Amino acid sequence: MKKILTLLVVCLPVIMSAQNPNVTWKPGTPLKQDLQLLHSTHCINLNTAETLQAGDWEFEVSHRFVPPITEGQDAFWGIDGPVKMRLALGYAPTNKMVFTIGRTNLQDNLDLQWKYKAIQIKNTLFPLLIGVQGGVAYNAQLGGEVSENSKKVQYYGQIILNTLIKEKLGLGVVPSYLHNSYIYCMDIQYSFNMGGYVQYYVSPVWSVLAEWIPTVTGWRRTHNTFSFGIELETGGHFFKIVLTNNDTINPSQHLAGADLDFNSGDWRIGFMITRLLSFN
Repeated sequence: MKKILTLLVVCLPVIMSAQNPNVTWKPGTPLKQDLQLLHSTHCINLNTAETLQAGDWEFEVSHRFVPPITEGQDAFWGIDGPVKMRLALGYAPTNKMVFTIGRTNLQDNLDLQWKYKAIQIKNTLFPLLIGVQGGVAYNAQLGGEVSENSKKVQYYGQIILNTLIKEKLGLGVVPSYLHNSYIYCMDIQYSFNMGGYVQYYVSPVWSVLAEWIPTVTGWRRTHNTFSFGIELETGGHFFKIVLTNNDTINPSQHLAGADLDFNSGDWRIGFMITRLLSFN
């Protein structure tokens, strides 16, 4: 079933484009008054303040291999799996707003997300984009340990601040609040994080990126999340290959922290593929 779903997400846009000659993989033409800094709508786990053009769709397939690379040849440096997988579909009703629905196979976590590009400040030295994002997640598969539906629901909110220095160095700060961060606890827990990331564009095609999500207050899984990797951009496609100490992907899961110590070299291999589908 997992392979079938992945195949559908990858192949569906191709089928649709074959039926409609107006469908392209290139983003719609941005409005002149819109400020665009970072190229992708995502960093690694955290989002950027970027949105899509009105009417555009974005498909996402993400994997996190559970075994760390320190297991070596026995687990083929983590690639033998198992894996945590996310499938997501986003749609932009306007140039400044995106709705996304995503699901991971961990606890059948279904996530509905909204992002809005709220403030744009144009400046030669430090342009600034400020976005807001919120979401609700439902964990359908928790067994008998959590019987109340209210305990299966999680909420989160984020403020996203981005800047781009000399069109090369992208920076992001993302304060985040997660409600019911530990669903197995009798009392409702919360987590407040001050996430951040940096992305350096080596060329119009290649970039390197790193991301840190420290928990400032509230519940944390065990460790703060740290990830780094590379990004390849080809038109409306983004390919990211990363190393991370966190095996979760959906926001209501990765905002609760990581299970492995990044400083010990317990890194996992992960990747993200997004495809843009424009009908403009």
